[in-house]
Amino acid sequence: MRYGYFDDASREYVIENPATPMSWVNYLGTAEYCGIISNNAAGYAFYQSAKTGRLLRFRFNSIPMDRPGRYIYLRDNEDGDYWSASWQPVGKPLTEYKSLCRHGLGYTVFTSEYRGISTHYRVFVPVDRPVEFWEVEITNHSDQVRDLSLFAYAEWCFWHMDQDLTNFQYILYTCRLGYEDGIIDYSIRLWPNQRPQGFMASILPVESFDTDRDEFIGRYRHEGNPYAVERGQCANSIAIGGNPCGALQNRLTLAPGEQRYALFIVGIGAAGKEGAECKKIYSDRRRVDAEFTKLQEYWAKRITKLTCHTPSVELNSMVNIWNQYQCHTTFNWSRSASFNEAGGRDGLGYRDTNQDILGVVHAIPAAVRDKLTALLKGQLSCGAALHSVQPLSWKQGRHNRPPEDQIYSDDHLWLLLSVPAYLKETGDLAYLEHIVAYADEGAASVYEHLKQALEFSWTKRGPHGLLLGLAADWNDCINLQGQGESIWSTFLYYKGLTEFITLAEYLGRTTDVAHFTSYRAQIKQSIDDYAWDGRWFLRGYLDSGRKLGGQESEQAKIFINAQTWAVLAGVAERERLLLAMDSLQELLATEYGILKNYPAYREHIREVGAITDFPPGLKENAAIFCHTNAWAVIAEALLGRGDRAFAYYLSYLPATKNDHAELYTMEPYVYAQFITGKEHPSKFGQARNSWLTGTAAWSFVAVTQYLLGIRAAYEGLIIDPVIPSEWDGFTVTREFRGRKLAIKVSNPDRVSQGVARLLLNGERLPGGLVPLAKMKEENLVEVVLGAQPVVL
Repeated sequence: MRYGYFDDASREYVIENPATPMSWVNYLGTAEYCGIISNNAAGYAFYQSAKTGRLLRFRFNSIPMDRPGRYIYLRDNEDGDYWSASWQPVGKPLTEYKSLCRHGLGYTVFTSEYRGISTHYRVFVPVDRPVEFWEVEITNHSDQVRDLSLFAYAEWCFWHMDQDLTNFQYILYTCRLGYEDGIIDYSIRLWPNQRPQGFMASILPVESFDTDRDEFIGRYRHEGNPYAVERGQCANSIAIGGNPCGALQNRLTLAPGEQRYALFIVGIGAAGKEGAECKKIYSDRRRVDAEFTKLQEYWAKRITKLTCHTPSVELNSMVNIWNQYQCHTTFNWSRSASFNEAGGRDGLGYRDTNQDILGVVHAIPAAVRDKLTALLKGQLSCGAALHSVQPLSWKQGRHNRPPEDQIYSDDHLWLLLSVPAYLKETGDLAYLEHIVAYADEGAASVYEHLKQALEFSWTKRGPHGLLLGLAADWNDCINLQGQGESIWSTFLYYKGLTEFITLAEYLGRTTDVAHFTSYRAQIKQSIDDYAWDGRWFLRGYLDSGRKLGGQESEQAKIFINAQTWAVLAGVAERERLLLAMDSLQELLATEYGILKNYPAYREHIREVGAITDFPPGLKENAAIFCHTNAWAVIAEALLGRGDRAFAYYLSYLPATKNDHAELYTMEPYVYAQFITGKEHPSKFGQARNSWLTGTAAWSFVAVTQYLLGIRAAYEGLIIDPVIPSEWDGFTVTREFRGRKLAIKVSNPDRVSQGVARLLLNGERLPGGLVPLAKMKEENLVEVVLGAQPVVL
């Protein structure tokens, strides 16, 4: 069953049926003010911090679902009938109520028609103000004069998420609400002497208002049948303590064919200052339209640094619009705020944000540089890293040192991917000399931070010479403590060593090249001796010395990450890598994506960890973890098997689920964290936990850098496509270090890989590198694939 469609020309996803199986959401705002809104106008908002700056409330995992939100109610004052501008919360029968929801880049539009009245309700956050606009156009299509009331409603949150959810004996007695001249003032005092403020304003005359939720909703009622809307007037309540809300009523008389415009503004600041200023400025609708135009330009600038046109419609929609949009969302908010993450994990997940950088570095390198610096401040002087860092409250000190059993084996190593990615994209080698403080004590250059990360892992090796698992590796639920060793972390370390050696060679730092090359050789020997299990690579060794993810294992004999990262890191000869990926295809691949491990754990094993506690097919235990599927796409591309790489990509691509969304359940326009695996008894193919996932960045990397094959290098751009053999070619536009490139790839021989000819502005180039030194301001790159490729 299909609920909507992609409108690529408008850069929107259009939801035709509002009764979606789950809330299909969108993000409003840029880097400071964030709003989340569902296809039925539910959601919440926060300023800077999802944990301590929550302005609008949302009730997670509740019944009824999707409450509360940014609700616009309409009431016919002649007969008392009322409805909402979005289908919910009132929920009129869809046989009588017509509805569309358009999720765009930084905005959402609801259009509805009921009983001869249509509404066009647009919600967006301007680029540089911590406010949100609720624009409503009401049109009378009937042949009668209509007397209507318009109610705007939102529920204030008590700013601190934890307090709002748990500390009712305190928090319910802290708010002070006010009202003046069409503006609601939301004030609160929190210990010690914190006084955050918010407001809600109307540009039309206000007929009545409420600031007390109980007065607006009524007893034993809900957002679908609020007492104030039912009776046609608010109570003009002023909440001093209790549960605060914002509700403003406008009254409108519309002649047949007449249209009226209303605007409500919700935001951060004092009602008498920021609220009054916004009301004055934006009473001129042209100023609102100008803000919306600025928002569209903001997103267009970000997502057009790289565009593509391929024979795959689904790939085009995702890469050109939604995948990039999701990458920027994860870059802004890490894993802190969605309809799955309630906001308790505030700040930046260390490994998460390092990976998120990979999906946006081509578009916003200056912002990436700042984010990298914030991450480096989360690294300890020993070389390890904090598992998360909050830039808003960062302060150096030994209090930041975690207990050793809370240090992860991989967090710090992601710097060896994110920093080189930034350097290759920008050529900003001076950044390596930038001095950045450690989290606990001291400071060092960025270059020394990278070295220290490698040195730390070198000291944390186990009895087989492989990296200790420590608290966990990338998989938080594999807890190989004690002498347990992570082969996956060892592969990441090997990849990090290679990246650093390449950088040091480019810089001419021969001593460092020799030093870390010796480390890599010893790690390679340990991998050769202990990581291979005959048909695939092991996942690790347990504290007891038993193998994890081997043929002799009773449960979880094979793991996806060990096979894919063996290829990504280049730890073995081609024949062994091919056999490992063939074993993955045989045992892990399904029609909905590749399983994380197989078979699923069915009994708890303490020395393996929390993965063994999930039911089979869910989360880390034999589900299709989409993040890891992107690595399989890259691995097959590196092996030159474009048909299989593209098949893997399509298998978990949300856009391919659009026509059977009742099974997939989550948004078809953004990636989910996981898809339920085949060993689950009833929900194989059902997705969960969308939006804030590393799947976004890695899928973008997989497609653009390895399938389309265009990736940055220190000297220029590498062009090495690995595509389905049935493709006749594709085109890409790419901005790189101030140059623009139009890249046309032709595939007359229907091969998957092999650059037979490469031309830059008509000049034939050897190999697959387009050197920066030869690029003009605007460039035409012509690539022909063929059966007799140039050896790279």
